[in-house]
Amino acid sequence: MECSEKIKALQEKAGIEADGIASSKTWLTIYYLLFNSLPYNINVSAIIKAIQEKIEVRADGYPWTRTWDALYQLLIIDQQSEVVDDLESIKQHNEKVLTTMTKEVVPFAKELIQLATAQGIHVRLISNGSGKTKTAKNNENFGLTFGIAIVERNSIGELVDKDQSPLYEEVAKLGEFIGLTWTRDLKTFTSQQHFQLRPAWAVAMKESDMVKELERRKEHNLNFLAFL
Repeated sequence: MECSEKIKALQEKAGIEADGIASSKTWLTIYYLLFNSLPYNINVSAIIKAIQEKIEVRADGYPWTRTWDALYQLLIIDQQSEVVDDLESIKQHNEKVLTTMTKEVVPFAKELIQLATAQGIHVRLISNGSGKTKTAKNNENFGLTFGIAIVERNSIGELVDKDQSPLYEEVAKLGEFIGLTWTRDLKTFTSQQHFQLRPAWAVAMKESDMVKELERRKEHNLNFLAFL
């Protein structure tokens, strides 16, 4: 790849016009990407030298080929690899949680993840248990609920769980579209963010009657969702 193409890629990364020309603005924005701050000395040669010292190439203040190679590797190639690694980590986590979830809920959780991912939303599953409590009072005690966390990048590029994000509302709509019930108050954010799967046969039932039927099915190892 020619240096001009690498410069364009770095300019795009920095959010400035990608013309392939190493202007003073380009160096200033690259400096900001590396140090997350602006330089005290705004002399272009001084900025280049500071960048070269940071990326451990010959620090002479001259933007020779090795400088662009190292910047492209560090800010484009390496960070792309980090993104893939981060997303793979979330995928592996979700696959592990799915193995702990009640079998009836698993297809819904998988579909929710697929729909969210298609919209560029990263979701981390949080298992609410698999119905092993002694006293069953609601869907959670039968493993018919699961929590989620929206994962977004922070100011330094790390993927972190967000307690509050407008994306929760988007995921809530996706979940309700496939038959889940969102149990968090989207206006006050006072309740835990999780989905509940209410069996179709229980739509018109009182909560207490539904729980009794779920208890019976659990006792006899019957499918929680099937019409019997």
